[in-house]
Amino acid sequence: MVLNKRYMITMKRSCSCSMPGVWRAVAHNEGAVVIYHSPKACGHVTREMDLGGHYHALARGTFVPRQYTAPLVTSNLRDEHSIFGGADQLRQCIEYVVERYKPLYIMIANSCVAGVIGDDTPAIAREAETDFGIPVMTVPCNGFLDGEYHAGFYHTAKVLAERFMQWQPARADTVTLLGDRGGPNGADAKEMTALLSSFGLQVQGRFPGYATLEEMKRVPVSALCIPLGGGPQSYAWIRKLAVDLEERFGIPFLDHDLPVGWGGTKAWIKQLGKMLGREQAALQVEAAQEQRLKLTAVKCRSALQGARVVLGIGRPLSHFQPGWVLELLALAGVTPAKILLFKGLTGEQKTALRQELAKHTITPIVDETEDEVLLHTSDVVVTTHELEDDALRQFYLPVLPPLGVGGMIELWNKLGQLAKRPGGQGGVQYGW
Repeated sequence: MVLNKRYMITMKRSCSCSMPGVWRAVAHNEGAVVIYHSPKACGHVTREMDLGGHYHALARGTFVPRQYTAPLVTSNLRDEHSIFGGADQLRQCIEYVVERYKPLYIMIANSCVAGVIGDDTPAIAREAETDFGIPVMTVPCNGFLDGEYHAGFYHTAKVLAERFMQWQPARADTVTLLGDRGGPNGADAKEMTALLSSFGLQVQGRFPGYATLEEMKRVPVSALCIPLGGGPQSYAWIRKLAVDLEERFGIPFLDHDLPVGWGGTKAWIKQLGKMLGREQAALQVEAAQEQRLKLTAVKCRSALQGARVVLGIGRPLSHFQPGWVLELLALAGVTPAKILLFKGLTGEQKTALRQELAKHTITPIVDETEDEVLLHTSDVVVTTHELEDDALRQFYLPVLPPLGVGGMIELWNKLGQLAKRPGGQGGVQYGW
C-alpha cells in the first residue's frame, strides 16, 4: 500500500454533523455568538476546524489579524440531562452568553443528544428573546440525526434572511456572493471578484459567513447573486439558498457551474454575459482571460517538456471530477503516461471513474496492483493523495478545484516548481 491511510475516502455518502455548518455560517459575523446545545465535547470538531482554517490562512497570506470570530459556547449537557431534559441547562447557558459577550444575536445549534431527549429549543429561544431583548434563533437540525454540515449552513443562512432582510429596490450592477470558498481574502474570492469586475459588476458583500447585520440587511438590494460553494453537495445547498432569496426578494442568480478549468471558465463567462445582456463584453472578457492563460501555459510547457507524468486517483467521483485536471495537464503540454487507480477505491467507484475518464482521455487506466513500479519510473506524480515514498515528486491536487484562470495559473506555477527541483529531489508540492 503506497497511501497514507488517513487520507483515504471510501464512503459512498456524506455523514457529517450539522452543528459545524451552523457555526461556519456566522463564523465571522460581528456580534454573533453560537451556542451548541450539546455535551462539551461536541465543540471540539469545530474548534479544530477553526484552528485548521487559521493556519491555512497564515500559510497563504490571507489571515486578517483583527477579523471577528464568533464565540462558540456549549450548554454542557451531561448524563442526567438525557433523562431529565436539558432545557434549564440551555436557559442558563443563554443567560451566561448574554452577560459575558453582549451579543447582537445568538444562534443555537442542536446536537444529537438534544434531538433525542426532545428539548423544545425553539420555545426556549423565544423565551430568551423576550427576556433579553436580542434575537435568539435556532435551526431545524440535530447534529447527525436529521442533517449534515451543509444543511446546518443552509438553514442558518435561511433563518438570518428571514429575520434580518426585507425587500428593497435593487441597485444596478451590485452582486452578493453566497457561500464560502476560503473567505473574502482567499484566491477564489479574488478571482471571482475580478471576473465580475470585468463586466462592470461590484461585489457588495458575502452572505452568510462574512456579513455584519448592516451588510445582511443590504443583501436584498443586490442586482445579482453568485452561488459559490465547494463540491457538488455543497453547491446544491448554496443553490437552494439562492433560490430562496430569489423567491423572497426577487434577486436573480447565475444558475451555472462554477468557472473551473478553461472550458468551464469560458462557459461561465458566456452564460453571465447572456444573463446580463452583455454578450459583447463577454467576448472581450474571454479574450483577455485567454491571453492571460497562454502566457503562463508557455512557461509551464517549458518546465514540463519531456517529463513522464502519472496521474494517481484515490477519490471517488463524488469528491473528484477528473475533467478539469486532464484539461489542466493538456494545456501544459502533458499527456499522462498512465492513470493509476489507488487501492482505497471500491470496485464500484473504480468502474464509475473509468467511465468518466473515458469521456476525456484515451490514456491507459490501471489499478495500483497491476503496476507496482509505475510510480517509481515517473518524473512527476499528479495525485489526489499524499504518497508514502518521499523520493517521488508529488503534485498533490486540491480537493476543491480553484476558480478561473487565476486558479489554473497558481497550479501551473507550483507544478513547474516541482518539475524543476534539482538533482531528482522528491517531495510533495501542495496544490492549494
